[in-house]
Amino acid sequence: MEPKTRRWILIGGALATATTLGVAGALLFGGGPAGSSEEPAAPKKLAETPAQVAQSFVTRAFSTDSASAAAALTDAPPAATQALAATRTGMGTSAYQARLTEAAPPGPDATTAELTAAVSWTMPNSALLKYDVKIPMVRADGTWKVHWSPAVIHPQLPEGGSLVYRKAVADGALLGRDGNPLAQGTIPDGLYRTITGQVGDLKGTDGWEVGLSAGAAFTALDGRKPEAGEKITVTLDPVRQAAAQAAVDALPQGAAIVAVDASTTEILAVAQNKALSGTNPFVGRYAPGSTMKIVTGAAALNAGLVQANTSVACPATATIGTRRISNAGFGHDSIPFHTAFALSCNTTFGELGSKLAPNALPDMAKRFGLGADWTIAGADTNTGKVPPASGDQQVENSFGQGNVVASPFGMALVAATVASGRQPTPILLRGKASVPNDVAAGPPAAVLAPVRAMMREVVTSGTAKQLAGIPGLAGKTGTAEAGGGTEHGWFVGYQGTVAFAVFVENAGSSQSALNATAAFLKG
Repeated sequence: MEPKTRRWILIGGALATATTLGVAGALLFGGGPAGSSEEPAAPKKLAETPAQVAQSFVTRAFSTDSASAAAALTDAPPAATQALAATRTGMGTSAYQARLTEAAPPGPDATTAELTAAVSWTMPNSALLKYDVKIPMVRADGTWKVHWSPAVIHPQLPEGGSLVYRKAVADGALLGRDGNPLAQGTIPDGLYRTITGQVGDLKGTDGWEVGLSAGAAFTALDGRKPEAGEKITVTLDPVRQAAAQAAVDALPQGAAIVAVDASTTEILAVAQNKALSGTNPFVGRYAPGSTMKIVTGAAALNAGLVQANTSVACPATATIGTRRISNAGFGHDSIPFHTAFALSCNTTFGELGSKLAPNALPDMAKRFGLGADWTIAGADTNTGKVPPASGDQQVENSFGQGNVVASPFGMALVAATVASGRQPTPILLRGKASVPNDVAAGPPAAVLAPVRAMMREVVTSGTAKQLAGIPGLAGKTGTAEAGGGTEHGWFVGYQGTVAFAVFVENAGSSQSALNATAAFLKG
């Protein structure tokens, strides 16, 4: 029996063993008689053994510069080249090793053989994928070849498939109302920074998976599921936010718009232009002007001072206490209270304000959300302030001057309260409830019906009649002295369940606010 010798084979960076058949050291000479002068025959050159060919194949199989050379050692080079390249791509930077296990050599006349290789992939996350493959060999024309099939790569690999390593991306993100990731630049930068600063990194821990990919099918062999992070939806509506931003960007003065869904209490839009510097619509506080008449009107109705049809005086000017009050160039001897509201008669409201109890305005304002306070996830807010007052101060406060201040956010809540009949608890991040710190119950139902009717009349025949073509719109204009001879402009209103406040700094009148309202609602 011929002796066996053992040698070590390095495959893909690992040591392996293979058994080869020994060759007798003696040379056989020609068969002539002894003493013949014939030259001895040359020894036969042995073809490479199956183990040598298999060794060369697995060494080169997934090398980036010799995969085609490995494929050439098979009996189907085109198919092998494509499959090897697909797995090399699919496994990315994973490191491949294979070790041929010991096997008896085939007989000298054999035309087939089979070897086994232990395969190991070290993946980018250092995890190991280990398995064995059978490497069938065939001999044709004296040359051994690897008989190609996808099973040479992995025993379960289907035709046309490949091994693939991939990350299993953890779910969790800051989303917009449309369900898509919220991109910076789609909302005011200051608000974006506040939200991201509060919620932090929402992404969970990525997992991974390795498996067999064939077309759309993927069969996992190993992996770790991702640990899901948190999904938080910002309530801003992309369409309304874009419309609000376009409306304020069209104005040369500083301007802001805040919109709230009165039915769900979600904040729909928060926009400001670059000219409004040093503050934001959530916290900037300004004299609300005649938009305060929504609160004053509700307080007067609630106190029984008037009803909607009560006749009231609306002189062009009036001295109330020590204050000289005037309207914007008009006056009436006697008109219904609802008409005085629609025309925004300062003298009427100054007179009513002088008759209210000192706490009547602040109490009613808080029931509309003005002066109320919440801790709102995603934003720092300040609705405004309506302090208790009497005498001359109360007269001025009643039509939005004096020491009354409001933010656009606070006035949007006033409009939302009128629309819904209840004081909304504002929400900016779904699933993150706002915490009430200083709030009150909504206004009495008995005052809401006449207030709604009066706000509708403002649009149909009052100071906002240029917006009469917008269906279902109700609201209140406001012009507020800002000092230095300038005036801020306001429009506060609602259409359906969308309540909003539009503010224009140093506008001189409410005209710019009305123009921005039309652009916002039509946009």
